[in-house]
Amino acid sequence: MAIKIITMEFSRFKTFIFDLDGTTWNWKELLPGVKDLIASLRKEGKQVLFITNNTMVRRRQLVEKLNNFGIDCKETELVSSSMAAAEFLKMKKAKAFVVGDGLKEDLKEEGIEVKEENVDFVVIGHDVNFDFNKLSLAVKAAKLGAKLIATATGKAFVYGDEFWPGTGSIVKAIEYGSNKKAKLLGKPSDLMCQLVQLFVQSPREDTVIFGDELKADIGLGKKCGYFSVLVRTGVDKEVKGEIKPDLVLDSLNEVKI
Repeated sequence: MAIKIITMEFSRFKTFIFDLDGTTWNWKELLPGVKDLIASLRKEGKQVLFITNNTMVRRRQLVEKLNNFGIDCKETELVSSSMAAAEFLKMKKAKAFVVGDGLKEDLKEEGIEVKEENVDFVVIGHDVNFDFNKLSLAVKAAKLGAKLIATATGKAFVYGDEFWPGTGSIVKAIEYGSNKKAKLLGKPSDLMCQLVQLFVQSPREDTVIFGDELKADIGLGKKCGYFSVLVRTGVDKEVKGEIKPDLVLDSLNEVKI
C-alpha cells in the first residue's frame, strides 16, 4: 500500500530530482501527473533536476525528448551516467571500446579516444543493436587487458507497456564471456553521487529524489543523504531487501505542491 504524504512536507524541499525511465516517462509518453508537477515546481521557484542511467541515446537527445513532451529542461539540468563515464575516463587518460551509440558519441564529444582495439577500458552502455559482433569485440578487448566499466546494471526498463532488457543484460553477457567484473559508474555509484551533488543547489536535507528502482534510485538517494521516494510506475513495485525508501507512492500524480 502506498504511503501518503501531505503537501506541506513536499513544499519544504528546495530541490526535486527525478529519474527518467519508469518515473518521468515510459519512453513513449510522460507518466501521469508529471507535466503539471514540473510546471508547479518551476512556478514555485524550486530547482528541478533529472538523473538517468539511460545511455540508449545521447544526453542532448534526452533533453530534447523532455522538451518535446512539454517539459522545460536545459542540458545543465540533466545528469546522466555518460557524464560519469566521461569523467572517469578523463581522470584515467584512457582509451575505450564503447558499447552503445549514444554513449559513444557523448564520450567522443568529451574528448575520449574511442576505438575497437588496444584500449584500456570497455565501457558498457545500453545498446538496442547489441549483437554477437559487439560482444566478441568487447570480450576480446577484455581478454587483452581492458577493464570493464558499466553505466548501468539494471535488469529492465519501461518501454511503453512493456519491460525491455536493461543494460545489465549486456553487462552480464560481457562479464561472462570475459570472466571479468564490471565497475559500475552509473547510479548508485560514489562517482554518480559526487556528480549530482555538483548540480544540486540546496542542502541534502532540502533535497528529494524520486525513482522507480530501489537499487539505482533509492540507493543513490540514501548515499547522497536525500529524502528518497519510490514511485511504483516502473521496475520495482514492492520494497524488498536492505534498501528502504523514505516513502512509497503509486505515481508522481500524488505529489502536490
